[in-house]
Amino acid sequence: TVTTNATAEVKLIAANAEKVYDGTALTKTDGVTWEGLPAGFTVEATSTGSQTDAGSSANVVNDGYVIKDGNGVDQTASFTNVTKVPGTLKVTKAPVTITTGSDSKEYDGSPLTNDEADITGLVNGETATVTATGSQTDVGSSTNTYSIDWGTTDSNNYAITETLGTLTVTTNATAEVKLIAANA
Repeated sequence: TVTTNATAEVKLIAANAEKVYDGTALTKTDGVTWEGLPAGFTVEATSTGSQTDAGSSANVVNDGYVIKDGNGVDQTASFTNVTKVPGTLKVTKAPVTITTGSDSKEYDGSPLTNDEADITGLVNGETATVTATGSQTDVGSSTNTYSIDWGTTDSNNYAITETLGTLTVTTNATAEVKLIAANA
């Protein structure tokens, strides 16, 4: 006689997984756990899910799981109140650093710029183009700003840290200024 246990809830729980963005898919097919089975029972189950870009998605327990008793005999049909609980696949943003150069000069009326600009930390052969855009003409300082062309790279996969240079124009101490009074 086969007894069906329709009242006891069995939960099959898909595993969670997390990684930093690297341009490849995050999957987790193993690690399904369970709750609500009698002592000695085990489950053979897999899960399916995939997350490539920064963000999260479900990792779902597949159909076709097998519940076995302590002797290894398939008892799946004896459990009809089975709930499949999804896990979460999470990809976090990869860190990148954008750097621009610094420079200084005495005031001469022309703009001070520094074209030095770089991005480090892109993964999986991805590329982006950083261009320094800062400019300082008058006496004072400003940040050497930049523009970025992400190309085919998805900027949402990156957490940006900036190390931006400073452009400084100082008072011109070497230029000689002659003041000539007008003839009266």
